[in-house]
Amino acid sequence: MPTGSKHKRTTEIEFDGEGNEMRRYFVECRCTLGEDHDDAGVVHSPYSGDEEDEGEAISVYDAADIWRSSGMDEDYTFGYSEDELGRAADEK
Repeated sequence: MPTGSKHKRTTEIEFDGEGNEMRRYFVECRCTLGEDHDDAGVVHSPYSGDEEDEGEAISVYDAADIWRSSGMDEDYTFGYSEDELGRAADEK
């Protein structure tokens, strides 16, 4: 029974002859960790070192619209709390 937000559980990692990661194999997971992790439960950060997210930021108001239109699904919070999204949706 799913209990957490959708994320990935790594099941295997392939390396080349020099020890560089070549490919990850994963399955969809909905455990209570709620973040990408391996079979041992070690959480994998999508960033290493001082890398920064270069993706496009979404405003709390746009996130609130998407969150409400998806039935207030926790997979569509875009990093905002449900309280923040609820307040932003009520302000529109």
